[in-house]
Amino acid sequence: MSYRLPGGLGRAFWEKLVAGEDLVTEVEEGRWAKEKFLHPRKSEPASSYTFASGSVRDVLKFDAAFFGISPREAAQMDPQQRLLMQLSWEALEDAGLKASQLKGSKCGVFIGLSSFDYVHRLADDLGAVDSKTPTGNAGSIAANRISYFLDARGPSMPIDTACSSSLVAFHQAWNSMQIGDCDTAIVGGVSLHFHPLGFITFTKTGMLSREGRCRTFDASADGYVRSEGGGVVILKPLDQALKDGDRILAVVEASGINCDGKTNGITVPSGEAQADLLAEVYSKFGIDPEQLDFLEAHGTGTAIGDPIETWAIGKALGKRRQRPLPIGSIKSNLGHLEAASGMAGLMKVLLMFRHRVIPPNLHFHEPNPRIDFNDLNLRVVTEATPLPAEDKLCVGINSFGFGGANAHIILSAPPQHKAPAKTATPRTELPFIL
Repeated sequence: MSYRLPGGLGRAFWEKLVAGEDLVTEVEEGRWAKEKFLHPRKSEPASSYTFASGSVRDVLKFDAAFFGISPREAAQMDPQQRLLMQLSWEALEDAGLKASQLKGSKCGVFIGLSSFDYVHRLADDLGAVDSKTPTGNAGSIAANRISYFLDARGPSMPIDTACSSSLVAFHQAWNSMQIGDCDTAIVGGVSLHFHPLGFITFTKTGMLSREGRCRTFDASADGYVRSEGGGVVILKPLDQALKDGDRILAVVEASGINCDGKTNGITVPSGEAQADLLAEVYSKFGIDPEQLDFLEAHGTGTAIGDPIETWAIGKALGKRRQRPLPIGSIKSNLGHLEAASGMAGLMKVLLMFRHRVIPPNLHFHEPNPRIDFNDLNLRVVTEATPLPAEDKLCVGINSFGFGGANAHIILSAPPQHKAPAKTATPRTELPFIL
C-alpha cells in the first residue's frame, strides 16, 4: 500500500487518526489567490464561501528522470498523474514486487479519478499548451502511463463514478482477476486541488460545509469538506500470494456495485438501492452481518446523505445482528477526497487491521434526529476502540457517487501470525497483498 493523505504518512498519520486529531485545515497557500474567490454569500458569482480542506503538502515534487520523463513533459503533466506514478512505485516496493517481474505480464491498472484542475489552469493560459498537453492531462493516460512505464499488458483504465470512483475501480480490478484478464492489479484513486472551480461548483450546490467540518451522523451536519490526496494498493490472487510466501494483511471477501436509478433528483441517493446492494453482496458471498467488526460508511456529513445511508445499513445489516454494528467515517477526520475517498477509507481499514484498533469518528456530539440509531441497531465509534488481538476481523466499506453509483467491498484480516520464512529487507511498515 501507499498513500498521501492529510496529516502525514505512516505511524505519524496513524497516531493522529487514533488520537482523534482533526486533520482539516485550508487549501495550501500558493494554489491560487484565495482572497479573490472567497465570499460568504453563496450567490456571489465566481466565489466559494469556504476553502476549508484536508490539504496535502509537497505534491509538486516529482523525480521525472526516475520515470523516464523529460522536464518539459513533466511540466505539462497533471500532478495527479505524477502522484499516481509515485504511489504505484511505492506500493510495489511495499509489496516486495520488482517492477521487472511485471514486464510483459497481465498486470492490470485501475484508477479512480474525476477532477482535472490542472487542465483548467492551462485553459487560463492557452499559450502554455504544447504537444505534451493532451497526454499530460487525459484521464485515460493516468492509468495508461503506469502500464507504459512498467510494460504491463493487462487492462488499463480510469474510472469516473464521482465519489465512488476508486472503490468501483477496486471492484472492476477484482472482477478482472476472477475472469483471468489480469493476474496482478494496481488499484488507486487520486484527487488534488489546483483550481478554485471545484470549490465554486460545490458552493453553488450548497454541498460544502460552512463550518468546514464533516460532522458525520451529527445533528449539526451541514455538508462536506473537500479534501485531497491519493492511495494505491496491489491486488493479487490469494492462492498465488500464499504460494509466493507473501505477507498477507487483508483478503477480499466480497465486492459489489449498483446504481440508484431514478430518484427525486440525480444527486439524491436511494436508500432502497443502497440497502439492496448491501443485502445482495452479503447474501451472494455467504457473509453473515453478525461477522462484521466494523463498517466504514461513506458518511459525508450531509443532511440528506447520512440519514439515507444509515437507514440502508440498518435495514440490510444492523437489524440482522444481535449486537449493534459499529460504524464510522474517515471523512469526519480528514474530509472527503471525492474520487479518492474510497482509497482513504480503505487505508483506514488496512491500518486498523495492522494495529487492531478502530479510530474514532469525530464531531459526533448530538445524534442526527433523522437517524434512529437504536432501531437500526447501529453504534457510532467515538473513541479509539481495540479489536480482538487474534481473531479474523471482517470489515465492510461503503462508497457512493453523487450521481448514484454505489460500491461496497468486504475485507478480512487473517489472524495474527508469525512472519513466513521468506523475508526481505527489514521494513518499518509491513507490506500487504490483498
